[in-house]
Amino acid sequence: MSGAVFLSVVLALLMATHSSLAGSRRANIRLVNNGYEGILVAIGESVPFSKSNIVIDHIKQYFQDASNVLFRATNNRVYFRNITILVPKSWGDSHKYEAATTEKFSTANIVIDDPARDILSTRTYADCGQPGEFMHIPAGYILANHSQIITMFGQPGMCLCLACVGIYSACLCIRLFCIIAGRIIVHEWGHLRWGLPDEYPIAGRDMFYRDSKNEVSAVKCGKHLRGKLVDYGTKKDCSLDPTTGLPTRSCYFRPDEYEPGVTASLMFSHRLSQVTTFCDNDKNNPSTLHNDEAPSIHNHLCCGRSSWQVMREHADFRNGNSPAITDSQQMKTTFRLVQAKNQRITLVLDVSGSMKMTSNGVKRIDKLYQTAAYFLLKVVPEKYHVGIVRFSSRAATVAPLVKVTSDTVRNDLVSRLPRNAKGGTAIGLGLLQGVQVLEANGGSSSGGILILVSDGEENESPSMAQVTPTLIRKEVIVHTILISDKADQKMIKLATATGGKAFFDSGSYDSTDLQSAFRSTIIDDDEGAPGITPVESVRAKEEVMMFVNVDSSVGRDTEFTFTYTGNAFNLHVVVMSPSGRNYTANGANAHTNRVTKQVGKWTIVLSNSGTSTVFTQVTVASKAPTDDSYPIRVRAFLNQQTIDFRDPKTLKMIVRADLRKGYSPVIGAKVEVQVGSSPWKLMKDDGLGVDTVAGDGYYSALLYRLPGNGRFPIKVRAAAGEGGETLLVKRGGSRANAGAGVPGPNSEGVEPFDRKAAAGLINVVNLTPQTNLDALYPFPPPTVRDLEVVNMSYVDKTVTLRWTAVGDYEKPVPASSYVVRVSKSIAELRTSFENATKLGDDDVISGNLGSPNIPSEKETFVIRFPVSADEMTLFLGVKVNHSEGRMSDVSNVVSAAVVYVPPVKTGGLSEQALLAIKITFGILVPVAVIVAGAFIAKAVYGRKMRKTKQEPVVTYKKSVA
Repeated sequence: MSGAVFLSVVLALLMATHSSLAGSRRANIRLVNNGYEGILVAIGESVPFSKSNIVIDHIKQYFQDASNVLFRATNNRVYFRNITILVPKSWGDSHKYEAATTEKFSTANIVIDDPARDILSTRTYADCGQPGEFMHIPAGYILANHSQIITMFGQPGMCLCLACVGIYSACLCIRLFCIIAGRIIVHEWGHLRWGLPDEYPIAGRDMFYRDSKNEVSAVKCGKHLRGKLVDYGTKKDCSLDPTTGLPTRSCYFRPDEYEPGVTASLMFSHRLSQVTTFCDNDKNNPSTLHNDEAPSIHNHLCCGRSSWQVMREHADFRNGNSPAITDSQQMKTTFRLVQAKNQRITLVLDVSGSMKMTSNGVKRIDKLYQTAAYFLLKVVPEKYHVGIVRFSSRAATVAPLVKVTSDTVRNDLVSRLPRNAKGGTAIGLGLLQGVQVLEANGGSSSGGILILVSDGEENESPSMAQVTPTLIRKEVIVHTILISDKADQKMIKLATATGGKAFFDSGSYDSTDLQSAFRSTIIDDDEGAPGITPVESVRAKEEVMMFVNVDSSVGRDTEFTFTYTGNAFNLHVVVMSPSGRNYTANGANAHTNRVTKQVGKWTIVLSNSGTSTVFTQVTVASKAPTDDSYPIRVRAFLNQQTIDFRDPKTLKMIVRADLRKGYSPVIGAKVEVQVGSSPWKLMKDDGLGVDTVAGDGYYSALLYRLPGNGRFPIKVRAAAGEGGETLLVKRGGSRANAGAGVPGPNSEGVEPFDRKAAAGLINVVNLTPQTNLDALYPFPPPTVRDLEVVNMSYVDKTVTLRWTAVGDYEKPVPASSYVVRVSKSIAELRTSFENATKLGDDDVISGNLGSPNIPSEKETFVIRFPVSADEMTLFLGVKVNHSEGRMSDVSNVVSAAVVYVPPVKTGGLSEQALLAIKITFGILVPVAVIVAGAFIAKAVYGRKMRKTKQEPVVTYKKSVA
């Protein structure tokens, strides 16, 4: 949580000693003879050592119970065989803990962190059937006592805990919580391992729908799960909304807690004691039958397939893998405790003859020296172990592995960096020498990192291919930095094979990618994402001004560092704080200024009074306000690294950015991606195109209009959006909670911020001037994913549909047209869309299917229901037609029915009866008053007349004495 965050003109993150989760590389989970092995559970630094015993005991108990639940849920096919628990460095040395090797918090499959949160979730951005990144269990779940358990979960059905007494009630009730925790963990395992979405309603949508029998049904699974529809406010039966024909928004579904006949699904109702497995599509087994008609997140993303249908496509179960175990005695879970150790890194630096090449008078070897020096002085964290190897035709150790404990150690490492270049390129020798440095003095290379930097093709033995098996066997991670297009392409494959990342720098004097790449090797391993300002060329007698936002999620020990090429003695630097204070430096001393807790907009002014141009690079680093607080961070990653225009399977290059503060997504931000030096392109978190779910903090973009063949660095920048629409959503990252994207009780505004990240490099091959990109990219148009019915009129026999307009993946232009079809069968729309009934222009009362809006705008269509469909449920789906004749996949399918909704009864009388009474009284009462008045007037007048005729009127006067 603490640690430097790199601002540049945009903020980016460096490293922190606290736990973090950057990068998508996770511990490799293996399924061996029905048992999962290699699962890594990491405990965050936020969990205090004073709670270590109870935390470890609870982890063991909860995951053993989860293993039992998993075994039963998968019909005795899989379970958790062994789990490694990584404890924090802050817990101190203990003989109970083995030394960690490859285990790191950043690669954990399951993390236990952040006691303040109460939302258990799995971080996932991929589509149905694609595994998640990691499971997050808030530390509060593990530390909870009995009363907190009941607050979080309620009483779990029949499993009442009546034996709880005294302060140790949590211990007596631990098995109660295990029952719940086991199901919750298996629910999240469904996300993490098999890519199962939740079977809940989509956020912000109706919780009910009309099924094929025209009955109101809750969005639920299994299909036959029964319960009551209850009004939140009145706690009584629900009322129907006449505008939708569905229960009002104040209505919710309360499943029966003791129903024995339904055992699914753990992706919907994992808290019910009778639910023990996942939904399936076997109609002969109603207890687990999937509800494929419900407009759930699962059906939305998996096209109506059941959880088991998705699971059977996974390698764990495909083709009958992992058959049922008959002997359940073997399924005990074992645990291993390891403790994180400080990282070991060796720089493996190319000093071959090609490193003498220059760009604008700057040698590659000099730029490498300057960048590596900055890396050693400013980036490498305290207590890391660092060594240095140089290689050309031969390889040699120039600095053995040393623990970084002071500026003296850092300066000594810098003094050993190579400054001269000559000879051939023996990359394999350099790598083997790097392994020797990691293993010196009886050390282990397992989990160690080699940072390989080279600008040419290898021309000496052994080759990278020859030493790669050794690196894999020894579990060494290799990050590679390719300088120039001449750098050996096999370095990319080497990084991938060893679990590292590949980066690219063009070799140009004004490129900042080399420094960004160096920082990424550390930051991606711990937390955050790197970023620096572009190089500013300050010409003679010129002044350059730039700005950077330091937001309140950082601001401590803010430091400005200036690196430059050229004569800097005439360079004058002014850094102005938000409060107006100036910090100045001149000449070669203008490399660093540090201030404390300054939040707001900073101004940087570079002035050159000399006669030659000075190329200046500015880096701004800032820490979180406290060691236990989280800064806003962005990280970026690619789905692949090579685009081969002769291989259609490689053409869909997707870049994603994950923007968060701690474990909470930041939505509504302006996030952009740049390929090389191309213009910045907007990334979106709208659930359209290559973005899977709207409002989950993952921003996505498709890259395919590329500058040409070659290697290109991919950079991402993020900033607060305009108009206050950027929000921090204080909840979990699961799809069940994503998608609202609007202010609410769980959201708060975000002040201006800037961040930057490096995603790595892409390698483009076989792109020629004759390549027709439009013809090569036969991607269908983006699919409509948010089709919904927003209104129904029984009188007019119409329904109103709404969805978000989509267009081309690349161009912000409207689609050509929409095709809307209806059917009595939801399966027909999903599998045989063209056979369903097409709605024509005569069926559209409002809207024009042939004139779509521009992408991201809302579409609204009023559709006339067929007369034959009165009081009948029909299913509707939409396809998008591209101008080039390409058709999208079918949208999410919705149900609609034109039904008569009886007026709501009040006090035993319907609203219609009450209205009739009101009208009757409104008419009869005035008439009665008039008639009665007439009768009274007539009676009074008649009486007066009678009195006048019979007796004279006598006036009496009072006598005055």
